[in-house]
Amino acid sequence: MKCVSSSRRASKSGASASAGVLIVTAGPRSPRTSAFATFVLAGSCVLASVFFAVSLAAPRRSEETAGSESRWLDDLATLKAELEASYPNLLWKASYESDVDLPALASAAERALQDATTDEEAFDAIAALIDGIGDGHLYLTDGERSAAAPPSEARVVFDDAASACASIGYIDVDGDAYSLPFEATGRFELIRGSPASGFRTGIVTTASGQKIALLRIASFLSGNLVAACEASFVKVSVPVVRASKQTHWPRWCAASCVDRLRDETVARSIALLRRDLELAWRRGARRLLIDLGQNPGGEGWAWDLAQSLARTSLDTPTLGVVADGRLDRYLSIKTDELHETAQDLRNSQATREAALAAHDALLRFRIDATSSKPCELSWVWKERRAWSMDAFWRCGRVARLPLDASGELQLESVASTPGKPLSRQLEVDVEKIGWRGPLAVFVDSNSVSAAELFAGYLQDADAAIVIGEPTRGAGCGFIGYDRSPIVLPRAGVQVIAPDCVILRKDGSNSAAGVRPDISIYRSHAENPALFAARIVKAAAAGR
Repeated sequence: MKCVSSSRRASKSGASASAGVLIVTAGPRSPRTSAFATFVLAGSCVLASVFFAVSLAAPRRSEETAGSESRWLDDLATLKAELEASYPNLLWKASYESDVDLPALASAAERALQDATTDEEAFDAIAALIDGIGDGHLYLTDGERSAAAPPSEARVVFDDAASACASIGYIDVDGDAYSLPFEATGRFELIRGSPASGFRTGIVTTASGQKIALLRIASFLSGNLVAACEASFVKVSVPVVRASKQTHWPRWCAASCVDRLRDETVARSIALLRRDLELAWRRGARRLLIDLGQNPGGEGWAWDLAQSLARTSLDTPTLGVVADGRLDRYLSIKTDELHETAQDLRNSQATREAALAAHDALLRFRIDATSSKPCELSWVWKERRAWSMDAFWRCGRVARLPLDASGELQLESVASTPGKPLSRQLEVDVEKIGWRGPLAVFVDSNSVSAAELFAGYLQDADAAIVIGEPTRGAGCGFIGYDRSPIVLPRAGVQVIAPDCVILRKDGSNSAAGVRPDISIYRSHAENPALFAARIVKAAAAGR
């Protein structure tokens, strides 16, 4: 493009075309007119130059965006395929009963990725899909989080229980306060409460004179049970110098004792809670209200605590695990452990025979659980269907395992190897901890995961009434064996998906959350104390 030569031609002729821009002149021009014509021509050249540059650049930018769009859509396809293969709640989320419209979410994500022009917009599209599924255990991570290193087998020496528990990860948190001001609902008497205890217990006496025990469970994380850890550390640790007294310090604890410490800590905390509730009973409380508001969940001992509080035996929940290669490796480790036990001559004959029988049974189950061809699930992104528990198990994506609520294998009539239990059990006598009066459980929209399971266990057994708001819906999370995240390279993120599922007594998925027996919602402007008073009143009335 030569604007200068065109400009010259225009000054000498009545009409000239310059780069597609027609410049019209009429007869002789004054310097001012000539200057104006030159200015117009120069402006036209600038516009023409910009137009030409844009016309050349636009196709290249469109090709780049199209390439990004293709890669972002590849991420979406990868996410769908991985969820079909390893997300245990997918069939539930694809059902009418779940209140989740997967086809609509998938279509919206695809449209958003097609319209996306930046990685941030692509990330938002994928995040909207994950958020829309509404599973507290299905989430995005940037992939930069480093897993906590397991405790070293080296002999880390401690001079006291407090420093030992702190180094292992037991920390004080300000989480023992009630989620609502229940103390303001009547005359309140505190029995026990400190961040280190993990629980808060007290008695509120209503205006009518009725006494209700109040138990706060802020979480189901054993790491919050600091006081019980410190009291349990001596039992599981080893003195550095052998002495006549087992309490001789300093002491050490390697990785092999951390699991035992966790069990001892939970068991001791529940035993202390039993003592507190017995005291509440002696002081006249005949109903127990358990506060699970804003409880973020935690670990599998929610089952042990629910069983310990109920006046009746709870049914073992139906638990399934994603049936893939990682499960196969997990079961392989378990069968190897059983084989070692069966071959270890230090064990009794009865123990070896029981371990061998369990090994053979688990081996057959391993073959059945991981060898069946899984059903095709791509339809979940196109249509919704009715939930069927039978179809769920037949699909072959999830295996129903002989596991307890904490994800430990339950092998009947198998004795433990000395110092190495095959099936971890809390040392809690559930027959002696039960609350003798009616139970009520308060939940809200921030009660999730293990808190929902706890409430569901009691509700399914008709052992307690559930009061409050519907819970968020997270269900079972992770049973503990290693699983890899879903990697979406173009969006630069990873997706963490749960590996287990727990079905309720009615066959529904625990990921649907808990629906209270008595629904009580708090209005935005309502005083928290008045809302707490309504909860206490409902608990006092019972059914």
